[in-house]
Amino acid sequence: MNSRDRVLAAINHEETDRVPIDLGSTCVTSINLKAYGNLRRKLGMGKGAARVFHTWVQTPELEPQIAQRLHVDTVTLPRYKMSLGIANAEFKPWQFVDGTDFQVPVDFTPTINADGDFEWWEHGIKIAEAPKEGTQGFAVKHFPLEHATTEKEIDDWFDNYDGNFMGRIKVTDEELVWARDFAKHLRETTDKAIVSDYVFGIIFVTEGILGFQNTYMNLLNNPGLIHHFFDRLVHEQIINLERYLEAVGEYIDVIIGADDVGAQKGPMIKVDTFREFLLPGHKLFCETVHNKSNAKVLFHTDGSVMPFLQDLIDIGVDCFNTVQTDAANMDAMEMNKRFGKNLTFWGGGVDTHHVLPRGTPEEVREDVRRRMKIFGPGGGFVFSAIHNILGDVPPENILTAFDAAAEFGHYPITAGPETQQGLAAKLTAANYWIKPLQSMRRGDTPVSETPEQPLKRPRRRRKSSQ
Repeated sequence: MNSRDRVLAAINHEETDRVPIDLGSTCVTSINLKAYGNLRRKLGMGKGAARVFHTWVQTPELEPQIAQRLHVDTVTLPRYKMSLGIANAEFKPWQFVDGTDFQVPVDFTPTINADGDFEWWEHGIKIAEAPKEGTQGFAVKHFPLEHATTEKEIDDWFDNYDGNFMGRIKVTDEELVWARDFAKHLRETTDKAIVSDYVFGIIFVTEGILGFQNTYMNLLNNPGLIHHFFDRLVHEQIINLERYLEAVGEYIDVIIGADDVGAQKGPMIKVDTFREFLLPGHKLFCETVHNKSNAKVLFHTDGSVMPFLQDLIDIGVDCFNTVQTDAANMDAMEMNKRFGKNLTFWGGGVDTHHVLPRGTPEEVREDVRRRMKIFGPGGGFVFSAIHNILGDVPPENILTAFDAAAEFGHYPITAGPETQQGLAAKLTAANYWIKPLQSMRRGDTPVSETPEQPLKRPRRRRKSSQ
C-alpha cells in the first residue's frame, strides 16, 4: 500500500497497514524553520536547502530525506502567493537566523528594525512583523479596513485592492498555470497524498482586514455590516476556488479550509453566531470542493471547539484539525466516541504545548502511544502534532514522536496491553488531556502500569526525626 492509499483509506475510516503520518502538508501541520534546521543538523544532513513557500508562518517544504526519515505520507501543494503576497515562482538562497540555508521567493525582502525584529512593508506601510529569534512567523500590524463603516467602503476595497491580503483570495491566471503544473508533477513523481494548502477562511481572513477587535465588535454591534463583508468575502473566494479546482482538482487528494473559533478555555464565539455568520460560507466551500473534485475537506480550528464538531460533519467536512486536546472540554476519548465514526481526526497525535518541547524522549514516546491507542483503532486518524512544531522543540523529541507514531500505529492497534476504554478512563481521571506532561511526572499514569494490573509500589519510609 502506498502513502496516498493509506491516507484516503484513513479518511474513509478503514484500517490498512498503519496510521498515516502528516508533517508539512499545510501551514498548520508543519514545523518551524529553527526546529527544522536543528533536525537537519541532528541527522547529519549537509548540503541542501528546503524551499520556504510560506514565508509568513515560516515553515519549509520537507526535503525528501526528512519526509522519508519521519515516515511522512503527505506532500504539500502550496499557493502561488501565500500570506505575504509574493509569488512562489523563482527562488534565491537565504540564511535563517540560526545559520540554516533555505530557498525563499526572490521577492522576499524583509527589513530589520532597531530591535532586530523582521518587518514587512507594502506600499510604504508596515503590514507585518516577526520576532528576531525566529521561533515564530509574522504577525499582522496593519488592517486596511479597520475604520470602514459602510458597505461601499467594503465593496470598493474588494474591487480595487491588489495587495497582500488578496494573494489568497484571488486566483490569478498565473496561479492556475503554476498550480496545475506543480500538482501534475507531484502526481507523476510521488505516491504521497497531495494536500492543497489553499486555506479557505472567513473570520480569520476578516480579522486580518478589519482587525481582530473590530471584527468581533461588528458581530455584536453592526451585524448588517459584518454580514455584508462575510458575504462579499465568501463570494470572491468561491468564484476563485472554482477556477482553482478546474485547474488542479483532478490531482489533489485533500484541501484545507480554516477558521479559528476556539480559545484555550472555550469557544471564541457562540454556537448560534457561528451557525449564522460562518457556517453557510464553509458549507459552500465543502459543496464546491466535493462537486468540482474528488478531494476531501480538511477543516482547521484551534482550541476548545467540541460544540462545533457536529455542525462541521453536517456541512460535509471530512477531516478535523488540530484536535487540541489540551484545551477545555476536548477530551480525546469523548471526541472519538461522539464524532469518530463521521469525522477523521487529523492531528492530536502529540502534545505540542507541554510534552514535545519540554518532555523527555521517553515521555514523548508515551504520549504518542496513548494518543494512538485512543484515536487509531478503526481508521479515521491521520497522525500529526497539535499544530506546528515550534522552534524550541528538541530534534530528539521530533524523531521520537514520529518513530513512535510509525511503531504504535500498525494495525491492528495494540500500543500497549491495556484496553482503549481502560486507558481513556484513567487518563481522563488524571486530567491528562489538559496537562499531559504534568500528569506523567506526578505518576498518575505510569508508563509501565496498566488499569488491569497496577504496579505494586513500595511504601516510602518516613524520615526519622533528628
